[in-house]
Amino acid sequence: MNNDILSLQETSANSWQAKYSGNYGTYTIRIKIDGRKMIDFSCSCPSEYYPCKHIAIIKEAIYKRIAESKKVPKEEAITVEEVLKNVPHQELIAFIARQAKYNPELTNTILLEFIQKSTRKTENTYSLILRKALKEVDFDEDDLYDYHEDSISIDILDEWLAKAEDYIAQNRFDEAIAICKACIEEYAEWIEESATDVAEYVDPVYQDKPFDLLTGIASRPAVDSLKLFSYCSIEMDKPKYTTADMSDGFNNLLLELADNNNADEFIALQDALLKKITDRSSFEAQRIINRKIAFYNKINQPITAWQLVTDNIQIEGFCKQVVEKNISDQKFTEAKKLISDFLSTRQNSNFYNHGIWNDLILNIAQKEADIPVIRKVSFSFIENFFQTEYYRIYKSSFNKNEWKNELPRIIEHYGKKGQYFSESVANIFAEEKDAANLMKYIENHLTPERIDNYHSYLAPAFPKETLELFRKAINLYAEKNTGRNIYEYIVVLFNKMAKIEGGKEMVRTMVAQYKTQYKNRRAMIEILNKVKL
Repeated sequence: MNNDILSLQETSANSWQAKYSGNYGTYTIRIKIDGRKMIDFSCSCPSEYYPCKHIAIIKEAIYKRIAESKKVPKEEAITVEEVLKNVPHQELIAFIARQAKYNPELTNTILLEFIQKSTRKTENTYSLILRKALKEVDFDEDDLYDYHEDSISIDILDEWLAKAEDYIAQNRFDEAIAICKACIEEYAEWIEESATDVAEYVDPVYQDKPFDLLTGIASRPAVDSLKLFSYCSIEMDKPKYTTADMSDGFNNLLLELADNNNADEFIALQDALLKKITDRSSFEAQRIINRKIAFYNKINQPITAWQLVTDNIQIEGFCKQVVEKNISDQKFTEAKKLISDFLSTRQNSNFYNHGIWNDLILNIAQKEADIPVIRKVSFSFIENFFQTEYYRIYKSSFNKNEWKNELPRIIEHYGKKGQYFSESVANIFAEEKDAANLMKYIENHLTPERIDNYHSYLAPAFPKETLELFRKAINLYAEKNTGRNIYEYIVVLFNKMAKIEGGKEMVRTMVAQYKTQYKNRRAMIEILNKVKL
C-alpha cells in the first residue's frame, strides 16, 4: 500500500473510506464502487482539480486490496466466521465488550450496526451515543491553521450519515430520520461547545447532508411529514443552530415538507425571519422571499408567487425578472424605467452586477434599433478586452464604409501602437479572417503558445509560413527550457504541425535534429517518440 495511505477500510458493501497524509494535513477520501466503476467519490483535500490525484491513488489501492483478498486459496484461509461459530456465546460477548472498551471506533461500529435491535433503544438513544462519541473528537486550536478551509472531517459523523443512507436504501426511514436528527442536534451542540475557530474549518457537509437526506425522503408515503415539519419548526429556534449555521437547512427542509395543510404555519415562520432583517434588499432577505415564492409555486398559486417578485424589486434578482418580463411583453419603456430606477439606488454601491443590467439595456436597444445605445453599451463590454459576441453586436451597428474607418481605431485602442502583444488585436484579425495581418502580428510577437493558439486561422491560407513560425518558436523554446512538461508540450506542437500541409516532413526533420542536438536529454528523447507521424 502507498506509504501516504494511513488507513483504508470498507465501511459498508462497496463503500470505502481512507485517510491519506498529504501536504496540508490528513485528508478523508470516500469512494463507492460498482464492479470496476466508481459511482461516487469525495476528498477533503484543497486541490482545485476534479477529481484530485488522491481519488486515483485510493481507487487503485481498493482494487489491489480486493484482488489480494481473492488470491488466498479457500482451503488455506481461516475465516472469522469459522472461528466465531465455535466460540461460546457469553465468551464472545465478553471479548467484544473488552475490545470495545478501549477502541472507540469499534464501539461506534457495534452501536451503529446493532442499536436498532436493542430492546433498550429509545427515541433519543442515537443522540446519547453520538454525544458521547463527539466528546472524544478534539482539535488543538494551534493546529487548526494547518488545515485549509472546509478540510476538517469527522469520522464518527461520516459513519453515522453513511448508516442513515443505508437505512434509506432499505426503506427503514424511521431509523434514518432518527440518525439525521441526532447528527443535526449533536453536531450543533458540539460546535457550540468547541473552540470558536473550529466551525470555520470543519467540512460543511455536516451542516448540509442530514438535511439533504431528510429532504430526499420527505415525500415518501411511509414518512410522517407533518411530524417532521413540527420537529423542524420547534427545533430550529434553539440558539445552538446559529453557531452551526443551520437555519437554511431547517427552512429548506420545511419548504419540502410544507403543503396546503400547513401553509399558514410555513409562511408565518418565513415572515418571522423576514421581520428580523433590516435591509430588505439583502441576500438574506432574498433567500427567505425565494422560499415563499417556491412554496406558492409548489401549491399552484403562481399569481401570489409573482406578486412577491413584483413587490420586492429592490432585490436585484427580482427586479431583473420583472424587467425581463416587460421585455418579453414588449413593454420597453417600462423596462427601461425599472432599470433606471434600480441603478439610481445603486450609484454608490459595488454590490450589483453591471454586466446583467448592460445586457438588458443592450437587449432593449437591439429590439428598438437604437444605434447610439447599441454602440455605447456593446463597446462597454469590449472596451478592455475582446469578446466575440459583443464585438459582433458592435460591428453590426455600422455599415461597411463606417466599419472600414472604425476597425483601425479599435485595433489601435487594443494595440497601444504595437509595443506589446494584445490577444484582443490577434482575436480581431482572426474574427475578421485577416490571415495576412494576423500572420505578421504573431510573427512580431512570436511564442509557442501564440502560434499554437492561432495556427488554425493561419494554416489554410499560409501553410508554409505557419510551419516556419512553428519551427522558429519551438527551436527557441527547446533551446532555453528543459523538463518533462516542456518536452511534452513540444510533442503537442509537433503533432499539430503534422496536420498542416507539408508538416509531417518538417516534423520528421526537427525530431531527427533534436535527437542529435539534445542527445544528452534522455527525457526529451523518450518523449519525442510520442510524436504521431
